[in-house]
Amino acid sequence: MFIRYINNPNGKVYASLVEGEREGKSVKQKYLGSLGLVIDKEKGIFKTPKRGVFAYSVKNGFSELPTVTDEIAYSEKEILILDFGDAFILDRYLRTLPFYEAYRGVMPSATDSVFSLLYYRILTEKKAYCYADTWWSGSFSRMLFPNAELQSQRVSEFLVVLGGEEVQRRFFSEYLSAIYGDKGGTSGVLIDSTGLENASKMSLTQINNHNGEISMEIRLIYVIDRRNGMPIYFRYCPGNIVDVTTLCTTLAELAQYNISTDYAIVDAGYVSEGNIKELFQNDIHFVTRLAPNRVIFKDLAKNELSDLLEVKYAIKYGNRLVYLKKTAIDLYGYAGYAYIGVDMDSRNAQMKKTVFNAIDDKASLEEMNQRISRLGLFMLISSDDMGTDEILPLYYTRQQVEQVFDIGKNYADLVPLRVQNEDTLRGHLLLTFMATAILQRLQQDIIKKRKKKHKMNPEGVFMTLRNQKCKVYDKNIVPQEPVKENNDVYDLLGIKCPITIERNALV
Repeated sequence: MFIRYINNPNGKVYASLVEGEREGKSVKQKYLGSLGLVIDKEKGIFKTPKRGVFAYSVKNGFSELPTVTDEIAYSEKEILILDFGDAFILDRYLRTLPFYEAYRGVMPSATDSVFSLLYYRILTEKKAYCYADTWWSGSFSRMLFPNAELQSQRVSEFLVVLGGEEVQRRFFSEYLSAIYGDKGGTSGVLIDSTGLENASKMSLTQINNHNGEISMEIRLIYVIDRRNGMPIYFRYCPGNIVDVTTLCTTLAELAQYNISTDYAIVDAGYVSEGNIKELFQNDIHFVTRLAPNRVIFKDLAKNELSDLLEVKYAIKYGNRLVYLKKTAIDLYGYAGYAYIGVDMDSRNAQMKKTVFNAIDDKASLEEMNQRISRLGLFMLISSDDMGTDEILPLYYTRQQVEQVFDIGKNYADLVPLRVQNEDTLRGHLLLTFMATAILQRLQQDIIKKRKKKHKMNPEGVFMTLRNQKCKVYDKNIVPQEPVKENNDVYDLLGIKCPITIERNALV
């Protein structure tokens, strides 16, 4: 048994107690516990949030410091002024959400570490986990979560535990119960995937060809409730797994949490004969886009384009002019409907370049007309017979998935991936899912409450409040007076900035 010392990027040194076992020519180290921050390496003085300042040696074990004077001398000087506003308002806002208790229950024995890392992901900009301890030491989060263990080696160990299958199942069971009730429910869902580019050498990192772009990545699948836009589940798979093979498994896993799917809106990558039949057989209504390489697309293009640009098919979608017609079709033995459309904005934008290219290629008039006829063309298929003015707003609720991915990548620190193995990856993905759910709900609440002159977003909320400080005293914390911009955010979210906060009330 010996002490392993690790230098942290913030200039501090941390220590762990480990046991070495020789296996052939190598020594396998077994982690026994953290000794915390190294105060005096030569004298064996350490500090942890739970134990405080203490002495330890392999020979004599743990011992208290001999005098109060020694303890004061070895204790770190407390930071008396902390960043306040961003962590305070995030904490107060999170406590109002229905899934707050699900977050508290994800790892009951390490709640302070869970919330500290969650806040770190939300409140900082693209920072590696190794800087979490530095951020925490100067943030109000230190007062909220005094027992967080954020040393680099502890964070890695924490992510492995957080990524465990048992932990993740418990989280989704409680999270989905908070949203739908203990008995589960029925949900219309939006399903899509995104690539997480990653240079780490793990089996999940594989070559992916997406729309002609080659990358080394992991595929991340999110399921969104189409009614409220909230993320409700995630999965991941190797980067070379194509979307079409993941749909049925995703719906099957969701069903294990008593969430039955009654409507699915998916992108073209999920269309296959097997998936369409599976959706019909399980009475799941659906809308999806058809890719141009599909036989159904090519057949419809041959038979349905001659009169598509007639005025009777014209509809207004937002500020766009779209020609859209509906026709009944056979979908692998089931009755379905195709919606064939031309987006005139897209068509007009492509017209000049297409004609010039055809002239340069010396294309025949027949070939030139064929190229032009496909400009702006798109097709949707559905199990349902609905009006052409209904199908586009329904399908484009898919944009909520893109919004959630954007929030996850830009604000919840989903990428770039800085983990080196699947064990820590799973913990990282759960942590960023939790952060994304908070940010998505905050974004929705801001849109509902904000006035037109206040174009605020989650990033702006936390950035505005980041510079509001607080002073730490023996018994109380005194936030400094919020400026006008701070008060605008407090008013927007209906949260009041306190004059004082009792330190004992935070524990």
